[in-house]
Amino acid sequence: MTEELIYKGRYRIHTYEIDFRGQARLSSLLNYLQDVAGAQALQFGFSVEALFRLGLTWVLSRYHLKIERYPLLGEKIEIHTWPSGRSEFYALRDYEAYDESGEKILAATSSWMIIDLKSKQPVPVDFIYKEKIILSRRALEDNFEPLPLLPSAERQVEFPVEMNHLDLNRHVNNVVYVQWALEAMPPEILWKEQPVEIEVSYKAEAIYGHTVLSRVFRPRPEEMEFWHQIVHGQNGRELARLRSRWRVWEIQKNNNK
Repeated sequence: MTEELIYKGRYRIHTYEIDFRGQARLSSLLNYLQDVAGAQALQFGFSVEALFRLGLTWVLSRYHLKIERYPLLGEKIEIHTWPSGRSEFYALRDYEAYDESGEKILAATSSWMIIDLKSKQPVPVDFIYKEKIILSRRALEDNFEPLPLLPSAERQVEFPVEMNHLDLNRHVNNVVYVQWALEAMPPEILWKEQPVEIEVSYKAEAIYGHTVLSRVFRPRPEEMEFWHQIVHGQNGRELARLRSRWRVWEIQKNNNK
């Protein structure tokens, strides 16, 4: 029964999915996770399209991702996902990614809500997120406590919301918030370091025509931990809060070219 609850998706890292290091971008990995989540939701009968027909939709509330190693250009990986728990208004989904040798390279957990499209209010998830489809195993243990609020911003970058940022819900896709957070990092860190842990708390939606401000704060100068906040550029409303941890980039040998 355990294996039946785990969906497995296989991916090959393409040239358009890598960064200047020749490894998969963080956004590419997040897109893979979104893809397998959608595939299993379709398999179980509660895809976004199925919920649309009920006047409902899925929205992502929280993400926590740890990366042991970034896969390289041409490398094949396998991503596993499964429903890992629920409360009244939250559905948990976990993920693990493995390389071709069977080594785990990524672990993640996420929390989702079902929203009524008219009222914009959450509805209980138990009518579709049944106990029989839940595998009570966590890839990462996280109770999703509140992430820290920035006391100030050491860097701030403005971004417009573009049409290509929008998803089926016609608001900014969850991956874009992470991209905005990373793009506001100091360039000297982006050249030499890479994120190995990301936590995200989604607060409100951004839509086409808005601008956003991506703010960064480093709480302890001796540590590679950063706090992030995405806010509405016009009214200052908080849209997302993030925390990232980084380590020095180490060159990997690529045998897949």
